Amino acid sequence: MRIHSTIVLSIFLLLISGVITVGQEQAPDTAYDITIQLDPDQDTISGTQRVTYTNRTEDPVVLLRFALIANWGAEQNPYLHPAVQDAQYIHGFDPTYTLIHSVTNAVGEALTYTLNPLPPLLQIYSLENGILSVELPTPLPVGSSIDLEIEFETKFAAAITGDQSVLGDTYVWRFGWNPVLVGASAEEGRFELPAANYTVEVVIPANFDLLAGADHQELISTTDELVTLRLTNDRPVRSVPLVLGKSFDVVRSEWQGTEIVSATLEGGESFARIALTHIEELLAYYAATYGPLPNRRLVIMENPAPGFFGMAADGMILVGSSAVRLRDMPALDAYARVNEYLLAHELAHLYWGIGIGADFNAENWISEGFSEYLSITYFEEKHGGFDPNLLSHLGEGLIEDVLLESFGYLNLRQHISESQYLALLLLGFDEPIIQPMIDSQYINGLVARTYNKGYLVLRALEAVIGKDQLNEVLSQAHAQWQTALVSVEDLRALAEDVSGEDLASFFDAWLYGSTQYDASILGFDSVRAADGYETTLELAGANETFPLEIAAMLEDGTIQEAVFAADCCSAVPAPLMTDSPVVSIHLDPGERLPDANRFNNHWPRRILLDHPLRDKEKGEIGKPLDAYVIELTPAGIAGQFRNEQAWSLMVLPHVDPDVAVDSLDDLSETLDVVGSFASFVSRDLRLYATLLVTALDPATGSGELDAFAYAQISTYTNPLVGAAGTYWDPTLNTTLGFGVKGTTLQPIPYLGLTFNYAPILTSFFATQVDLVLGVPGVGIEPFGSLELSVAKRLRLWPLCYLDVGLAISETLFVDLPNEFLFSLDRLHAFEYLPMGHHQQYASMELTLPPIVRNAGYAIFNLTRLDSITPSVYLRGGRTQANCVDVCEPGIRVEAGAALSLRFPLFLGTSVEFKVGLAQPLIGMDGELSPFIEFGSTWGASF
Repeated sequence: MRIHSTIVLSIFLLLISGVITVGQEQAPDTAYDITIQLDPDQDTISGTQRVTYTNRTEDPVVLLRFALIANWGAEQNPYLHPAVQDAQYIHGFDPTYTLIHSVTNAVGEALTYTLNPLPPLLQIYSLENGILSVELPTPLPVGSSIDLEIEFETKFAAAITGDQSVLGDTYVWRFGWNPVLVGASAEEGRFELPAANYTVEVVIPANFDLLAGADHQELISTTDELVTLRLTNDRPVRSVPLVLGKSFDVVRSEWQGTEIVSATLEGGESFARIALTHIEELLAYYAATYGPLPNRRLVIMENPAPGFFGMAADGMILVGSSAVRLRDMPALDAYARVNEYLLAHELAHLYWGIGIGADFNAENWISEGFSEYLSITYFEEKHGGFDPNLLSHLGEGLIEDVLLESFGYLNLRQHISESQYLALLLLGFDEPIIQPMIDSQYINGLVARTYNKGYLVLRALEAVIGKDQLNEVLSQAHAQWQTALVSVEDLRALAEDVSGEDLASFFDAWLYGSTQYDASILGFDSVRAADGYETTLELAGANETFPLEIAAMLEDGTIQEAVFAADCCSAVPAPLMTDSPVVSIHLDPGERLPDANRFNNHWPRRILLDHPLRDKEKGEIGKPLDAYVIELTPAGIAGQFRNEQAWSLMVLPHVDPDVAVDSLDDLSETLDVVGSFASFVSRDLRLYATLLVTALDPATGSGELDAFAYAQISTYTNPLVGAAGTYWDPTLNTTLGFGVKGTTLQPIPYLGLTFNYAPILTSFFATQVDLVLGVPGVGIEPFGSLELSVAKRLRLWPLCYLDVGLAISETLFVDLPNEFLFSLDRLHAFEYLPMGHHQQYASMELTLPPIVRNAGYAIFNLTRLDSITPSVYLRGGRTQANCVDVCEPGIRVEAGAALSLRFPLFLGTSVEFKVGLAQPLIGMDGELSPFIEFGSTWGASF
């Protein structure tokens, strides 16, 4: 799932991937008989929708409301810079919309209708025509029915959003491609789509295929030009999702009367077959645990959009193209476990979010939290819950060893889910899970709260009422509420009824409130008693919400477990009686509680030492969330705590690049010392330090030193980005630090201060001020320098940009030491780049639309070429020294051209580098020169 450049639309697609809901009021009895035809030239579907509505409310009805979801994409987001939004479109912004051509009654008489705005549910723009309101000629009595006919046209966007869009020849639309009858609450801040009876006839060109989420897909007729198919379901559904395209690879199976269709775009058949295996296992597990799936047909389909994401709708699961195309890259079955979890999560939505509905706006936890619980619980029962379980299936091999060394520690729950919750707390973006999006004060944390914290809350509920009881709640909910709406209060009442416990405080604290939990053990005292040993614990942070499990390690090597009641620990808990002395205590050993800090769950604190002589058969230490890890290697030492602190210090033989090394005897006797430190203190403060000593002579202590320690202070603003709720952007970053440069025997100390202001989302502009001040009184004259740089992206047309930059660097007083002189090191065409006290630099780079985009061209099965983007540039400047007699002119200008190549790496990361040629235009010692820039990003050349 992604929240990328478009933010708002991505939030919409992310949330809708799990659930469309029917509303708090009773869903009306609605039936649709729809005939549509695809026009691939206009990227539209158009046709007629016949609606039969029966008034099941308590009052006569005078107005029928239809949600026009496509109109949420009719207008471009006016708050984000267009260049920020380009990434999701093929040729720049392309709208989605639904046009209403006519509304008539059963005998063809025109009915009065209006297009009305929606309130800001998920976004604050493109809401003007969100509701079609149809006036009935006379009030419709309770229990009576009415037939309507609506002629409409809905347009797909040429986009990479994965939904409501066309990419290549593949069209995808899951929810709301037709006007959908909703209740009055749609105008009051709820996002509601009722389950209804659907019959759909789809007319497509003869060279197209259709895969739809429907119990039955029948061929009605075929000609040389057109094919007509009928889609029906055996029960009410929230939508009939459509995937239309050319040349699908399709394999089929059947599981206990349910037809399973697994399909990909061309070249993905092996994934389709593996997906069948996973789905059959999942269907068996879910059916046995929670109840049978009601679908008579299930489609698993590759989404043409790249990325590791999943989407679900009635009878359909969509997985991002990267999950298919990179499945065996860079190693065979590298993503086997990731894809299994992805399918498990999306299938769970057919139980929660699509089968059982909820308020999409305020209570999406019912969809995402429960789907996470079902999928992670399944995954852990199959692959284990505590050891590394995402890559542990890999065998031996060169690439496999690299993956295991880099990512082998990964545990699905700990590192994909719980660590996101810990990051949410560290960033200060925690708030109630259940609330309308417009009330969110930290929209940045929406996904982590809904998915990750939402899952942990259900895991905690399991700890409170027991796993068997929670499974009973889930089973009864599935049996009672298929196709219906449930609220959080409905779920609480059911959980209380099944468990016999009052859960009001739990729900109030963890769903409607911002409660955080941090139980800790501060020590214990174990003394001899008449019949064994009596151990008294000193605890803190326990509360009346959760029972507290402990595991005590005894001196004889055994483990004794105990459970303290939820109200145990406002005072000192009862002593623990054991046969042997207690040597250590572990709180919550099953990790079932949403603990903000598991490090203090151990006494003594858990500090793990990894070294080459450690017994590897005991497993890798990895990156546990409850321990401080120290690693010793032949080159040095490193330490890490979660994702919040890391440091390292290495000593390596110095290698002079200008000296040939033919044997070990030729190695230099000098050393390089490399050190780093990073600490994420809070959302506003990070601490860093770097150390580099090159060519250090241990005998004399001589070498070259470059060290800097600094604090980065982030100042957040709340720009309007088009999303409902408040978005936090670290617009201004201030760095203050102290460093030393020069020789180790006589280093030069200095202070550094940097201000970086970058409102990228709204302006695509950045400016930076760098101030360096020498520290007087250590044998050097005071010195200082000031550099001002600005960069701006101008969007000429979609995917074509002119990036302009300017930098002015000046000495403030006296000459700068050599280590601090300015240089035009951004240039590639000059072998000799003078250094000086004054410098001016300017750059213009024209980035053209990609030559290749989403190519998927395999590179030795290690990765795939994603995109090739050409650019041309002109850059240059002048560096001037404080000379007396003869001054080097210092003016150098070059022109160049480059291709930026992007390759996906592992787990959604990617690498980009530029390959180019630089031609000198003005300046000495220049020549046509090739160059490579790794990790190129916007503004790098400025």
